[in-house]
Amino acid sequence: MLKMKRILTLFMLSAIISMVSFIGSAAASSGNEVKLIDSQVVKDRFNFYAFTGNIEVANLGYAKSVTVHYTTDNVTWYDVNAQYVGPTSSTHEKWNFSIYTSSLTADHPELKYLNFVKFAIKYTVNGITYWDNNNSNNYYNEPNNVLPNSAILGNVNVAKAYDYLYTDTFSGAVYVKNIDPTKTVKIVYSTDNWATVHEGYATYVNRSNNFNTVELWTYNFNVPGATEVKYAISYTTAGSTYWDNNYGSNYTVTY
Repeated sequence: MLKMKRILTLFMLSAIISMVSFIGSAAASSGNEVKLIDSQVVKDRFNFYAFTGNIEVANLGYAKSVTVHYTTDNVTWYDVNAQYVGPTSSTHEKWNFSIYTSSLTADHPELKYLNFVKFAIKYTVNGITYWDNNNSNNYYNEPNNVLPNSAILGNVNVAKAYDYLYTDTFSGAVYVKNIDPTKTVKIVYSTDNWATVHEGYATYVNRSNNFNTVELWTYNFNVPGATEVKYAISYTTAGSTYWDNNYGSNYTVTY
């Protein structure tokens, strides 16, 4: 009987130790240490593809690695390392990844006949690994049926797609999450380093992926004589306003 009690005690201790270990591991991946900002699948006119994206991580230590773990067939998984871009705040950083295949390179043949890409993000720092796997669903994207690129957004609701300043015209595009059918996308800009401020509105173009979760909006403003435009983007929908102001620095486009 005493021997049986000892066995049961050892079993319970082992179970408790395993539980503590599991809880510690789960906690390491349950916060906001790493989050997808945005990602795109881009198709060129020769039907070659690129897979790109931006990631935000908490700056928890100097030595770190950010890796995108992805599959294009649900069988074989690949890893691509993201590269440091710069700070997004005093506590967080932006990282970028970009891979492609083309007629000029044999790199990444898994992208050549791309039907979809499924992925998660791994962030290792201080001996701890954190994951952003889209709440255990993994992120998913596929070539767009309408546009040459397909965009998904992660922890942001609005993001700059591109901008141009050329011969008195300031133009660009914005990605927004399709939170509600009614929405307003506004560009707040200045051509004289904010001595004067202008506002203009973007116009809906199309959905930016096959899932109707993100939309593409474009704008085009006349800016006579401007050689530099600074701007920020606001997105209002369902009673809330979201901003993309380049993490407080605003965007700058030059001619």
